[in-house]
Amino acid sequence: MNETSECGAAAFRISLGLAFIGGYADASSYLLARTFTGHLTGNCVLAAVSAASKDWYLTLDRLLAVILFLTGIFLSLILNRFVPVRLRPSSLTIAIFIEVLLFLSAAFFLMSGTNQELFIACMCLALGIQNGALHKTNGISVHSTYMTGMVTTLMQKSFDRFAPNRSPKEDSSRDLAGLAIQVLAPMWISFIFGAVTGAAIVSSFQSIGLFGMVLLLILLILVEMKKKLPV
Repeated sequence: MNETSECGAAAFRISLGLAFIGGYADASSYLLARTFTGHLTGNCVLAAVSAASKDWYLTLDRLLAVILFLTGIFLSLILNRFVPVRLRPSSLTIAIFIEVLLFLSAAFFLMSGTNQELFIACMCLALGIQNGALHKTNGISVHSTYMTGMVTTLMQKSFDRFAPNRSPKEDSSRDLAGLAIQVLAPMWISFIFGAVTGAAIVSSFQSIGLFGMVLLLILLILVEMKKKLPV
């Protein structure tokens, strides 16, 4: 396997890991705070439901989640744009390290009985940063914290890949669709598996279950660092 292939394989593994984290975190935060921390659509709908029920406290929590998730994406864009040139190849590693710190803070706030909004803030910032830091894998546009757009793209690409050819020009688009399926389908499965795992662990261990995400993120940092070592 050549160096380019090895880097592509490492990038794919990191994408799978971050998709798993996205599902794990979203399921965990909903169980612990009745709020999604990586899903804008879900939180907007839940905020509307809470407002209709006149549960203003929960409405504000869910709107806070939306604002802070967007803030996390913005911070990630700032990191990518203004980080020193020599550190730009490590921007994803830096983003994941910041995510580790935010998850640890979220677990601490929850275990210490501090205001729940601090837990939501840390979780949303972490997942917003993750979503902004990883937006392409092997040339394919991806999202690792929510699956709606990716599943829609997956279905479109699957149709392009397996529909009958109408002209020879469609062969190249079929190849691109096949590559997209190879990236998006495993990420979707990883996200679902992460959500199931997070729900099971947090249901059993409550806030301590958040440390599972931290351990996996540390492993992903090591994978990302190894990718940049000279062969």
